[in-house]
Amino acid sequence: MRKGIRKFFILVAVFIVALFTFSKITNHETKDLTTDMPAASLPIVYFEDNGHRVNELHGYTAEMSAVSMRDTITPLPDNHKLSLRIDPYGKNIDSVTFEVRSLDGSRLVQDGKVTLSGDESAMEGEITVENLLEKVTEYQLILKVKEGDTTASYYTRIKDAGDSQISTCVDFVEEFHAITMDKDRQSELASYMEPSADADNTSLQTVTINNSLSQACWGDLQGTEVTEPVASIKEMCDEYQVILLEYILSADNENGQTEYYNVQEYYRVRVGAEKNYLLNFERTMEEIFQGDGAHVSKDSINLGIRSDVVDYKANETGNIICFVQQGELWSYNQSENKMTQVFSFRSGDDMDIRENYDEHAIRILKADEGGSIDFVVYGYMNRGEHEGQVGVSVCHYDCVTNTVEEMLFIPTTLSYQVVKEQLGTLMYVSDNGYFYLTISDQVYKINLDTKKSEIFISDLQSDMIVSSEDGRHIAWSEDGGVMHVTDLEKGDTYDVNAESGQTLKPLGFIGSDCIYGWGYTSDVFSTDTQTNTLALSQVLIMDSGDSEHQILKTYQSPGMYVTGIRVQDGSIYLSRVAKFGDTYTDASEDTIMNRDMQDENLVNVSTTTSTVKQTEVVITLSTESSGKAPKQVIPKQILNEESVTIEMKNLNAFSDYYVYAKGQVILATKDMAAAIQSADENKGVVIGRSVGRTFTDWNVREILVYCVKHIPISCNLTLISCLWHCLIQNILFQTFIRSIDTLNFIRTLCTLNLSHLNKTF
Repeated sequence: MRKGIRKFFILVAVFIVALFTFSKITNHETKDLTTDMPAASLPIVYFEDNGHRVNELHGYTAEMSAVSMRDTITPLPDNHKLSLRIDPYGKNIDSVTFEVRSLDGSRLVQDGKVTLSGDESAMEGEITVENLLEKVTEYQLILKVKEGDTTASYYTRIKDAGDSQISTCVDFVEEFHAITMDKDRQSELASYMEPSADADNTSLQTVTINNSLSQACWGDLQGTEVTEPVASIKEMCDEYQVILLEYILSADNENGQTEYYNVQEYYRVRVGAEKNYLLNFERTMEEIFQGDGAHVSKDSINLGIRSDVVDYKANETGNIICFVQQGELWSYNQSENKMTQVFSFRSGDDMDIRENYDEHAIRILKADEGGSIDFVVYGYMNRGEHEGQVGVSVCHYDCVTNTVEEMLFIPTTLSYQVVKEQLGTLMYVSDNGYFYLTISDQVYKINLDTKKSEIFISDLQSDMIVSSEDGRHIAWSEDGGVMHVTDLEKGDTYDVNAESGQTLKPLGFIGSDCIYGWGYTSDVFSTDTQTNTLALSQVLIMDSGDSEHQILKTYQSPGMYVTGIRVQDGSIYLSRVAKFGDTYTDASEDTIMNRDMQDENLVNVSTTTSTVKQTEVVITLSTESSGKAPKQVIPKQILNEESVTIEMKNLNAFSDYYVYAKGQVILATKDMAAAIQSADENKGVVIGRSVGRTFTDWNVREILVYCVKHIPISCNLTLISCLWHCLIQNILFQTFIRSIDTLNFIRTLCTLNLSHLNKTF
């Protein structure tokens, strides 16, 4: 009996110990590994110029490539003293140092320490720049702000203000903006506007100098500035200045609800002897989506005032839609009436300018039937683990656990403006855990588990690779002799071979069907709008998913040649030229319809109109919902116990030429002719790389103006003759193209079709 009792207590004791041990193990394995995104922590730096607060600078925690950091230029006053202001956001700034370097960062001109005054709310300091700088030369100014264990770098170019009268231009821009906000003064702007019958006066999203005066003054919209407009000086020269104003605007809609907008105003201004000249004006506004009941109705999601080009995806049944707006990723589950803010740097309604900084983009890769999403965030990281870095972050949203997990982070030393042009169209995550990414002329394949990368395709031309909308299928060619079509899920590749004397070119996809064309190798031409373009005699559509790869359709039009396509709403639009002798001229567009795909689209983007907001963009739903306000959800972030960061040197590589226009990079290319053409069309500048890897700014129109000023009036010279004259006199070389291969530059200009400029002076 006693033995039985003893046995019983021993078993109970063993059970309790086992239960305790199991409980400890279980609790350890199921501990909460989720968190909220850490708040923004880096200070903001401004400069003071004649009473103006200019050039809002954001901090970088990694050392950046100086040549890519040309976002702003700060004028150096006559006394060579730069006044700066720091908003520490409650932090104690330990020290601020500075470096003045050559534009490529290779040569240190001056360094020193900045003496600061103020407290955690605002700090001020002054930098005295030595008189060692050449007056016409731009330099890089790098500020290093130390707070605790964190040192952040801030970049701007500096240049002697000279005869630019930049302060006068900033005055003009700020006054112009103030008048647009004052209905009683709008008539004062009439002389600056250049109304055109072709301008769209039904939308507030983009307003230019060619719109009506009423549009320039916001129509019936009554807006209030939430943040003070800050001028960013983008380009500064004697001929004109490029200035951007950026701010957050609030306005009540027709139902009395307050909505918020990011607004950017682009000005190109010249100061004349008697008046200021507004050479160009363009204002864009994009609504910050709030995801509440005011924006979701029974049959649509109202995105408000924004571009009608919307990055969105829907599942097969159309009841889950995800979309990108103003740097945020949203997902709407119609069945559950749930609106999820999948990813955002913004943390609330206080509109912190650091969280609102618009130097990143989001691309949706894949959305499954249940609502889980693979997506990429690339650019400047406003807050979180990678705050102050630029990079590519591959993420997965799990709709079941309502969590976001970062699977991969690739940092870079290049600015967002440069990186966005380096990354190609291909970004894809396969079901077996591989991430495919185009960087410049290479496609990489990265294992998301092991974080190992390999080159999947090399030595590509940018216009010789295309991908399907979902990224699964790609088509590419190294030289036009063979075209490869690959299914990235299956790993299968099918080759199409060109016939003798012909060149193949992949054009795009419609669904999973590959669109490509062929042209005779000799049919390469240039026009005012196209450089070194292959004229395609025939366009074919191939079934990429079928093992036989049968041709579904062939397009050919006698006397007409196709130069490119765009796919929209299930239709293929073909850009065409006509050939007369050896001359190619632009011809009307043609269309290939796909009724089946049009019928398959359960979700579409369309527009609606209202009295106050004018044209608004909406996503139409496949079926009607309850119309009730959706439940709003914000996911948690999964804490990674191991690093997901990998280094990829090619993401830090440069193209040969970059085109800057309207304050941003619009083209990265190895083709000098294409760069010059783009800069001329967009009234921008080209940043070129010489053999010595130094950079310089030059602008076609500036060169032409300068050439004309420096040739005898009696000379009857064409463009090329004019350029040669200036080169012979050593004028052009010294002024514009010291750091560029002169002969290469001239050869390029000779190949351009600048008929609108190639006239007798």
